[in-house]
Amino acid sequence: RNEQKGTVEVIMSTGSQAMGKVSAESFEYSKGQKAVRLTIEDSKGNKSYAEIALYGAHVMKYVQVKGETETPLLWMSKKAILDGTKAIRGGIPVIFPQFNMYGPMKSHGFARISVWDLVGVTSDLPSLSITATFRLSQNDLTAKMWGADKKFTYDYAVTLKATDGDSPSKLEIQSTITNTGADAFGFTMALHSYFPVSDISQSCVCSAAPYTLKGLKYVDSLMEGKERKDKICTQEKDEVIFDKEVDRIYLNVPKLLQVVDKKKGTAVVQQTDFKDSIVWNPWIEKGKRMAQKDYGEDEYKEMICVEVAEVGTEGNAIELKAGEVCKRTVVISSAKAV
Repeated sequence: RNEQKGTVEVIMSTGSQAMGKVSAESFEYSKGQKAVRLTIEDSKGNKSYAEIALYGAHVMKYVQVKGETETPLLWMSKKAILDGTKAIRGGIPVIFPQFNMYGPMKSHGFARISVWDLVGVTSDLPSLSITATFRLSQNDLTAKMWGADKKFTYDYAVTLKATDGDSPSKLEIQSTITNTGADAFGFTMALHSYFPVSDISQSCVCSAAPYTLKGLKYVDSLMEGKERKDKICTQEKDEVIFDKEVDRIYLNVPKLLQVVDKKKGTAVVQQTDFKDSIVWNPWIEKGKRMAQKDYGEDEYKEMICVEVAEVGTEGNAIELKAGEVCKRTVVISSAKAV
């Protein structure tokens, strides 16, 4: 189940068979690359676990386990590079302080290629909940890419928690960005989540009643031109389907989004207070170009990205003055497709 190497160090373990159990442990997923595994297990033996690399504070896995059946809620490329030399392909890359090429620095900024600190693990046994918090603050890389005047902390809290209903657990991620310097700064951000599907031709992205995607404005990133505001289109249907490359920034999205696998009759649900969401699948030609690096040529058939984001149509989506804080949350769970 885990590509672990080296020793496993238990950070926290508590509970009983009657109450359920929560634990956190540190392990190497590749030579010299450390991660934290959070696990919860209820009194019936149902488990869920999440694995977060310190490189990028990157959630690589979120898996729900019932009996002998493991159901991954995140997708990882079989060709993902895991040695810390490149952003990890799959899971949830953290995009900050620049989305894509919308700014002066290299695409997607520095958060996903930085080593974060694990600053704490906390648990709440009665609710079968465990949280690992990671932190990134200014350093030589951020100063080089963003400027030495940008002082900040980015706290990234990943919580695995048991739930009732269709989904035995949920994964909650809270981003807290604080301007700790004297000068204001602006940024764009996203959580570049990759979700698995069994067949892209029988999968879609949609919302759920009372919400809909129909009528939403989006930036079509595949249109010619540099300016986001010049590439705005209107979503005509309730569902985003995939029969070609799709790369869109949906604006002011509903708080509930889901990736529906119609073949399996299941869905991965995101509930969020991020304003925007990017929907992406590279399709055939771009998939072939990416296959020269860290992506399987046919892997476009088995994944969809739905990335909660703050991007907007021009400039920086968020501005923080000295001492100001930005908080955003996303919750990921499973459901039966309706």
